Order: sequence, then C-alpha cells, then structure tokens
Amino acid sequence: MKIAHISDPHLSSLDHVRPDELLNKRILGYLSWRLKRRRSHSREVLSRTLADLAGRQPDHLVISGDFTHLGTANECRETEAWLNSIGAPDYISIVPGNHDHYIATEFAETTGRWLAYMRSDPEEDGNAGGFPYLRVRGPVALIGLSTAIPTAPFFASGKLGSEQLQRLRSLLETTAQRGLYRIVVLHHGPQFTSIRRGLSDAGRLLSTLAAPGAEMLVHGHGHCQAHTTLTAGAHSIPVFGVPSASASYKDPLKKAGYNIYEVTKHATGWQTRVTSYIYNPETQNFEKTLELGYLGSEYLL
Repeated sequence: MKIAHISDPHLSSLDHVRPDELLNKRILGYLSWRLKRRRSHSREVLSRTLADLAGRQPDHLVISGDFTHLGTANECRETEAWLNSIGAPDYISIVPGNHDHYIATEFAETTGRWLAYMRSDPEEDGNAGGFPYLRVRGPVALIGLSTAIPTAPFFASGKLGSEQLQRLRSLLETTAQRGLYRIVVLHHGPQFTSIRRGLSDAGRLLSTLAAPGAEMLVHGHGHCQAHTTLTAGAHSIPVFGVPSASASYKDPLKKAGYNIYEVTKHATGWQTRVTSYIYNPETQNFEKTLELGYLGSEYLL
C-alpha cells in the first residue's frame, strides 16, 4: 500500500471576503494574508506538488488540514470544488486544520462541505459525521482526528478532547485485533506543545496511545519537514510532518513538499518505507531529501 501525504495547501482566495466576515479574529488573519501569506502560497506550486506525487502512483492521498486561510463559507466552497477536482472521496482522506476553524461557524456551510472526505467507511464502526473516523484501505487503517478548534487572537493551538481520545483508543484496539497497520492523522503534531501553537492535550494523547500503540502518526501545521519518534508506554511510534504543499516562502527550510509511505506485510511484521520530497524552485523539480525504512519500529539500515 502506497500512501501520499500533503498538508497546509492554504489554497483559497480572500479576494471576495465580505467586510462583515472580518468583524472578529479574522481581521488579524486577513491582514496577515494581505501583508504576507498571499505571497507565501502558490496555486502553481500546489499543482506541481500534486502532479509530481501523482507520477509516483499512490494508492491513497492524505491531507492533514489548513485548506483555507480564515475558514469562511466561500473558502470552504472553493476547497470543496478543489477536492472534487483532484480525486474521489474513496481516494482522499482529510482532517481540518486550525485555519479551517478560525472562529466558531455553521458546520454545514463551512467544513461540513468536505464531509465525504472525512467520514468513516459505512461498514466501519466510526462516527458517520464526526471524529475520529476510520477508513480501511488495503492493510491500512486510517484514523482521522480533528485538533481544529476556534482560539483567541494570536493563538493557533489545537485540542482533541476526552470524547475523541476515548474513541481513538477503542478504534486502535479493534484495528490492532484485525491485524491492520494503523496510521493516525491529525493537524497538530503531538510534539508541538507551545501554548500558542501546540496541541494542548498532547500528554493525554500519549497516554491514550500507551496501551494499544499505533504504527505511525502523520501531521501538518509546522510548514516544514519533520520526523521524530514518540514513546508511548512500551511503544515507539514514528511521527512525520510535511511542509505546506503550496509553499512559496523565501525561507529555504519551508519549501513545498510531500511524503510517500509504503507499507508491506511480511511474515516477521510490518515493513515501512518513508520517502520525503522537497520542491526546488530553481529546477522546478521535487528532490528526494529523506528515505527511511522500518521493520516494526526498528530502523532498517
């Protein structure tokens, strides 16, 4: 099973935002977009990212949030049209990011438009329209979590909450009993612990993972390539983050990129190959920057 992972496309436009939509925290985000972000994300780069990963013929695509800038209804409609243009819901699994829930909004008119891409398979024991969801693709169980919550001005933190964590543990246990390779997808990586930008209940997530474990966690939010290993009970869990798929930052550490995860079942356990690709704006090509192999949680040299 070959899974592609992108994040933080920030693909929507704010050219037609209404003044009444900015009478709240969004005014700060709008000013940030006008002064900086609209030049930091490129639809052309995003198209190049998708074209390059398509050439590697993934079986499934995961997108870990921040489709919009301010989470307005118009942006969410733009995102819905974009998702429909790049693939069917059975090919794409998504979770929302903090920018997608910038403030409290009407679900049906905003991220609810993406429900087909972030709900459990009908035959699975998951929330029909909530989180976590469970999707099984080949030998892989994709468990999607939402860390996206409205926050105060100047904050971009996330939270899972007790209900999601309880359900997560149950899904991890049942999918382990089925012999599936479990990938947990969320926007805020658990290694982000700052009050302003981190996952506020990261410690509770680790406690939840301690008994059932997981084969991998993937996330976005940091706009950079990230790789770490979390210790949860007796489990060592690889964690991977990816840059923004549309990044056109001048910062060389924040170039656009994506990951490919290849999962194979062997008699001795799961073998995983992780390959990271980063965009070179000079050559307009994606270059391999990281390649790792695991047997279980042990590195393959």
